Amino acid sequence: MKKNDFAPSKGMSAFGTPIFLSKILEILGREEGTKGLILAVYQLEEKRFLYFNHAFKKIIGPKSDPLFERGWDFWFSNVACDESLMVKDRVRHFLCEGIVRKPMAFNYHIYDGNDHLIFIRHEMVLYHLEDCTMAINYLFDISGKERIERVLKPTNGFDLGDGSGQIDSISPREKEVLTLIGEGYSSKQIADMLYISNHTAISHRKNLIEKFHVRNTAQLIKNASRLMAL
Repeated sequence: MKKNDFAPSKGMSAFGTPIFLSKILEILGREEGTKGLILAVYQLEEKRFLYFNHAFKKIIGPKSDPLFERGWDFWFSNVACDESLMVKDRVRHFLCEGIVRKPMAFNYHIYDGNDHLIFIRHEMVLYHLEDCTMAINYLFDISGKERIERVLKPTNGFDLGDGSGQIDSISPREKEVLTLIGEGYSSKQIADMLYISNHTAISHRKNLIEKFHVRNTAQLIKNASRLMAL
């Protein structure tokens, strides 16, 4: 891995960056398994993206410069219209809650550097280093996975059957709620993030518990995690 495979943002201050950059470069240069890694780093205190690697720039293309200049607002503007509010709320909730939050992972559609819509899995982890907080963003292009599942899954919901017919299909909205439950959000928080009433969020939770044939939320998460990526 060459040093110029990692690009700093324009006008970046030196606050907290030298040791951090050297550590990341050391890992990327040493680990064979990181060759396909798409990585972007955001610093909470300065509210800006600091770094992206070569694989990230390959997907984002010329959009990388305005991303550094405008930050998350530019990222959200490239998300598919019907998903942008959900993505915006989840990212902002995650960053506002600080280092105590466990890692976040979710899937959505975004336009790449050629304005082609791709399906990505976005994982974000917070780390505290040199008196600053870094949000490490891992991105995975799973467009191929989506195309396969469109063929294999029913059109009206997500088939969670294990061959025994014990679990009913769930709707796309229920899958969103289930994912947020798995990330530890309360019904009130889920309602705010999905722009639904608290009563509706609670109803979705109850319906999921019934469909998975479990007694409580803890059992729901445990059983669901075996069958789908939360």
